[in-house]
Amino acid sequence: MPEQIEQYMRTLKLGGMAREWRNVEFQDTEQYVRELLELELREREVNRINRMVKTAGFQVIKTLEDFVWNQNIELPVGLTREYMEGLQFLPQKENLIFLGSVGTGKTHLATAIALKACQVGRRVRFFTAASLANLLLERNNKGTLNSFLENLRRVELIVVDEIGFVPLHKDAAELLFQVISDCYERRSLIITSNLEFSQWNTVFGDNRLTAALIDRLIRHSHIVIFSGESYHLTQSMNRQRPGIQ
Repeated sequence: MPEQIEQYMRTLKLGGMAREWRNVEFQDTEQYVRELLELELREREVNRINRMVKTAGFQVIKTLEDFVWNQNIELPVGLTREYMEGLQFLPQKENLIFLGSVGTGKTHLATAIALKACQVGRRVRFFTAASLANLLLERNNKGTLNSFLENLRRVELIVVDEIGFVPLHKDAAELLFQVISDCYERRSLIITSNLEFSQWNTVFGDNRLTAALIDRLIRHSHIVIFSGESYHLTQSMNRQRPGIQ
């Protein structure tokens, strides 16, 4: 009975086969079994990627296809768009630091690159600086900080978004410094900030810690400058002009 075959498949956790086996055309036994197995493998790969994307903790999903590269994005000498989009910085344990005004595309590009990393099987975590700081404090207070840091050590790319939006508590600043220091030459970071490095002491509240953090961070890093007007503001103003939808 077809229903019994499908139930066996589901019992064996062969969800891809259970959904699609009726659509596989039989030519010979070898071909039929191979296509059934390919169905299941594709299903499991899609599920694996979906789990990785969910675990990453993206606030919104943004893709490289939707990102608009423009002349206001200044790449340092030696860094190319292809190098970033191709994730070539990951094997080198290099960092990407995106600096610029609010709304210029920093978070979109950081998210899109990190999403691409998930899609090719890299382990990723995405945090805002404030949410990571709060999480570190919470874990520290509960006595579970070490297990959280151990989990982060298994990650290949950590995104810390929006450094500069909220000043950090002294303890949180020290814990964030610990996370960034622990990444040095072990895994890659993508960091976005609306502040120049000279202003980061307003976030971390300690000149010595800030200097040490920046010194550790910019080694093996590519610094990308986002200038120009806010993309979101420009789009909003364009929609308000007569004749523009």
